[in-house]
Amino acid sequence: MNSLKYCRSLLALPVAALVLLTACKKDFLDQKTLSAVDEGAVFRDSVKTLGVINNLYSNIGFSFNARRVNNTGLDAACDESEPISDPTIFSYIISNGGVNASNADKNTWTTVFTMVRAANIFMKNRDSIPITAATRDYWTAQVRFLRAWYLMMLVKHYGGIPLIGDNIYDDGDKIDVPRSSYEACVSYIVGELDAAAAALPASYPTNNVNQNRVSKGTALAAKARLLLYAASPLFNSGPRADDPDHLLSYATADNERWKNASDAAKAVINLNVYSLYTTSATPMYTFFLQNTPQTEHVLAYWQPVSTSNNFYVENSANPQSRGTTNGYVGAKYFPTQELVDEFDMINGLRITDPASGYPGMGDNMYKNRDPRLTTTVHYNGSIRNMGTLGDQPVNTYTGVVPTGNAAATSASVDGIYSATGTKTGYFRYKMCNNFGVGGGSELYRPWVVMRYAEVLLNAAEATNEYYGPTSEIYDWLKLIRARAGIQAGTNGLYGLKAGMTKDEMRDAIRHERRVELAFEEHRFWDIRRWKIAPQTENAETHGMEITRAANGTFSYRIIPIRKHVFTDAMYFWPIPQSEIVKSPSLVQNPGY
Repeated sequence: MNSLKYCRSLLALPVAALVLLTACKKDFLDQKTLSAVDEGAVFRDSVKTLGVINNLYSNIGFSFNARRVNNTGLDAACDESEPISDPTIFSYIISNGGVNASNADKNTWTTVFTMVRAANIFMKNRDSIPITAATRDYWTAQVRFLRAWYLMMLVKHYGGIPLIGDNIYDDGDKIDVPRSSYEACVSYIVGELDAAAAALPASYPTNNVNQNRVSKGTALAAKARLLLYAASPLFNSGPRADDPDHLLSYATADNERWKNASDAAKAVINLNVYSLYTTSATPMYTFFLQNTPQTEHVLAYWQPVSTSNNFYVENSANPQSRGTTNGYVGAKYFPTQELVDEFDMINGLRITDPASGYPGMGDNMYKNRDPRLTTTVHYNGSIRNMGTLGDQPVNTYTGVVPTGNAAATSASVDGIYSATGTKTGYFRYKMCNNFGVGGGSELYRPWVVMRYAEVLLNAAEATNEYYGPTSEIYDWLKLIRARAGIQAGTNGLYGLKAGMTKDEMRDAIRHERRVELAFEEHRFWDIRRWKIAPQTENAETHGMEITRAANGTFSYRIIPIRKHVFTDAMYFWPIPQSEIVKSPSLVQNPGY
C-alpha cells in the first residue's frame, strides 16, 4: 500500500483508537485492535471528531523522539553523542556513511503521510461536525497547523516532497505524484502556517485542558524555524548542478530570505506571551520535568493519562546503576568529548581561552563550568540520586573498583569499558529525572518540541546574517546565558565579546545553539543546513578515559571513539526505495 494512502482505515476506528493511535512509535503508546466505525459517524459526533484531532497531535514529537531509531535519537547520528557499537542500528549506519535507499528508515515518510491523510479527511468532513462556526474554525486551524508541521518534518529530511493538498487517496487509486520544488514546498507550508496563525488564539491558559493545544505563537514559531532553514546555506546558495528541478534548494540565492526569517522570529517575540523558564533550582533539570505548561513552552505534548510509563529518555540514556525498565540493559548512546568541550567556564569564556581559568584536564576540569554542563551531561563524579542510598557520584572510570555497597562499586556497571557502561566516559542527563526509573511523578512530563530559547536563537541567527551584530542579538544571547547561570562579569556581557564582527557573532550563536539546544534534535540538522558537516562529521569522535588506581587517585586520557563518514548525498535522506517503486514519478535524491 502506498504511504500516501497509508492507514486508510485510520478514521474507521472508534474514538478510543483515534485518541490513542500513534503510528510507528511502539515505545510510546500500545496499539489495540478495535471494531470499525463508519467515517461519517465519526464526523457526526463532535467527541469522536475531537479524538481525530487528538490523534493528529500524537506524533508531533516523532522526529524529536530520543528513542526514534533503535532506542537512539538523531543526536547519536552526528557529533553530539555516540551510539553503542552496533553497526545494524540506523543512527550508527547514518554516521558510518552507509545509508542508502534500501536500508533507510522509512517511518518518517510513512508517519507523515499517515497524519496528512488524517488531516485531509478532517478537512473533507469539517462542515459535517455538529459544532458552532467559531469552534469549527478553531479546530480547522489546529488541523492546518498540524498538517503543515508534519510536512515541515518531511521537507527537513528529503527536500521537496509530493504536495497533495487536500487530496485523499484510496486503495483503488493510482498514485504517482511527482515531488514539488523546495521553493513550492516552503511557500505552501508558510501559507498554511499563516492561515492557522490568523485563526488561533495568541496563547492558552496554563491548565491541563489546553496543554496540548497549539496557538498563534506556535504557528508563527514553526514558520520562523522553516524560514531560518530556508535562508541557510544548504538551501539558499543558488542552483545545484545535480538538482535541475530545484528539489533541494532555491533556483537563486537571495539574502532577503534571512530578513524574512528574522522578521518571523521577531513576530513571535513581539507577541509577549513567552518567556524563559527560571527557577532557583538548576534550570535545565527542572524545566523538562515540569508536568504543567510553562511560559517557555511553544509546542509541547503530554502523553495521555493512560500511558503506562514515560521513561522514554531514561530507558536509553540512564547509567545502569540508576535503573531501567522493560528489559533495557545499559544506555544506548553517550555524549561525546566534542560536546562536553563546548561548555564554557562559569565566567562565560571558552575553555580554550587562557583567560577563562580552565585548569586543564584533571580532577578539577568539570568544576566552575557553565551550569548547563551538569544538567546536560553526567561525568565522573556527577551527583545523582541512587534510591535508598541517596545522592551518590556517577562513576564512569575504569581501573581498580573498590569494594562496598552498590554506590561504591557502580563503576563495574557504569564505567567505561564495562559491558553496560559508558562508551565515551559520559552519560546524557538532560531531560532525565534524578531518581532513576520508577517514580510515578514522571508520568505526565511533556515532549518540549519547540521552546522560547530556540525562538531567541533563531532570531539571533537570522538577524545577524542580514543586519550583522545588533544590540538586540546581544540582549537575546544575554537572556539565555543569564538564565543558564553564567556570571555577568564586570561588563554585563556574560562572557560575550564586545564589538563582535558578523563572523564572530555567527560563531557565538552557533556555539550557543550547540550548548543550549543539546539533545533536542537541532545539532543533526544545524550542521547540515550550515553545510559544515564535511568538517564535523568526517572526523573522529572522542571520549574521556579515567583510570582509578588502587590508592583512589585518577589519571585522565582523551581517547578516540570512532571515525564518522559524511558524503554530500547525506545532506538529505534517500526516499525509501519502496516508495520509488510504487510512484515512478518520484525522483530520488542525488547520490542514492
